Amino acid sequence: MDVLSSESASNIAAKELVTRSVISGYPVRFDFIEDVTCITYIEFDPKKTFRRTTTIVEELKNRSTLVPTSPSGTVYKHVNVWVGDKGAGLPTSIRSGLIEFRVEKSWIKDENINQSLITLQRYDEDWQPLYTEIDREDNNYIYFKAKTPGYSFFAITEYTGQSGNEEENRGITLGGLGGNIEKGNRIKNPMGTARIFMAVSLPLFMILVGYCLFKKKI
Repeated sequence: MDVLSSESASNIAAKELVTRSVISGYPVRFDFIEDVTCITYIEFDPKKTFRRTTTIVEELKNRSTLVPTSPSGTVYKHVNVWVGDKGAGLPTSIRSGLIEFRVEKSWIKDENINQSLITLQRYDEDWQPLYTEIDREDNNYIYFKAKTPGYSFFAITEYTGQSGNEEENRGITLGGLGGNIEKGNRIKNPMGTARIFMAVSLPLFMILVGYCLFKKKI
């Protein structure tokens, strides 16, 4: 085996290994047909040749022992993906990286998850959300595909992308620009109010002036 994991063995719930030849310019796909983890396959276009390469997927019990922080959002699974031991899965070695994973429908239902927000996140000095889309489904799972610049530490999450204060912050910003904020962040238009006032008061003013002139003539 040409790949070694640094993950604590006590944190690994399941794992699967697949070996393929990795040759520059020839797209390669690793299918995990044993179905023991939530990862179904990975594929990428190698920039370098590594020849016989083993990829290992580790489905974890908790966040990786090698990662210092947790991703934002509700976490479904933490996963490690190691491609060889010579850097075959690094961003400098691949292009067009793809990873397919599956999520149990029962988890989506039980946790009241918005499936359109399910996102694969990758850790590289910080957690980064990856472009993720629904690929297919069967009776028990929904399958997703995500684009990735490299392979390392991943988390499958329901990712909203915000702390929940976006609307409040937007209101503060607009208020700072002099607008009056209504509920729902709609801004009242002071110029529109002024125009209405002028439209009503000007005719009354003209009538008053006319009356005064009429009185003078008398």
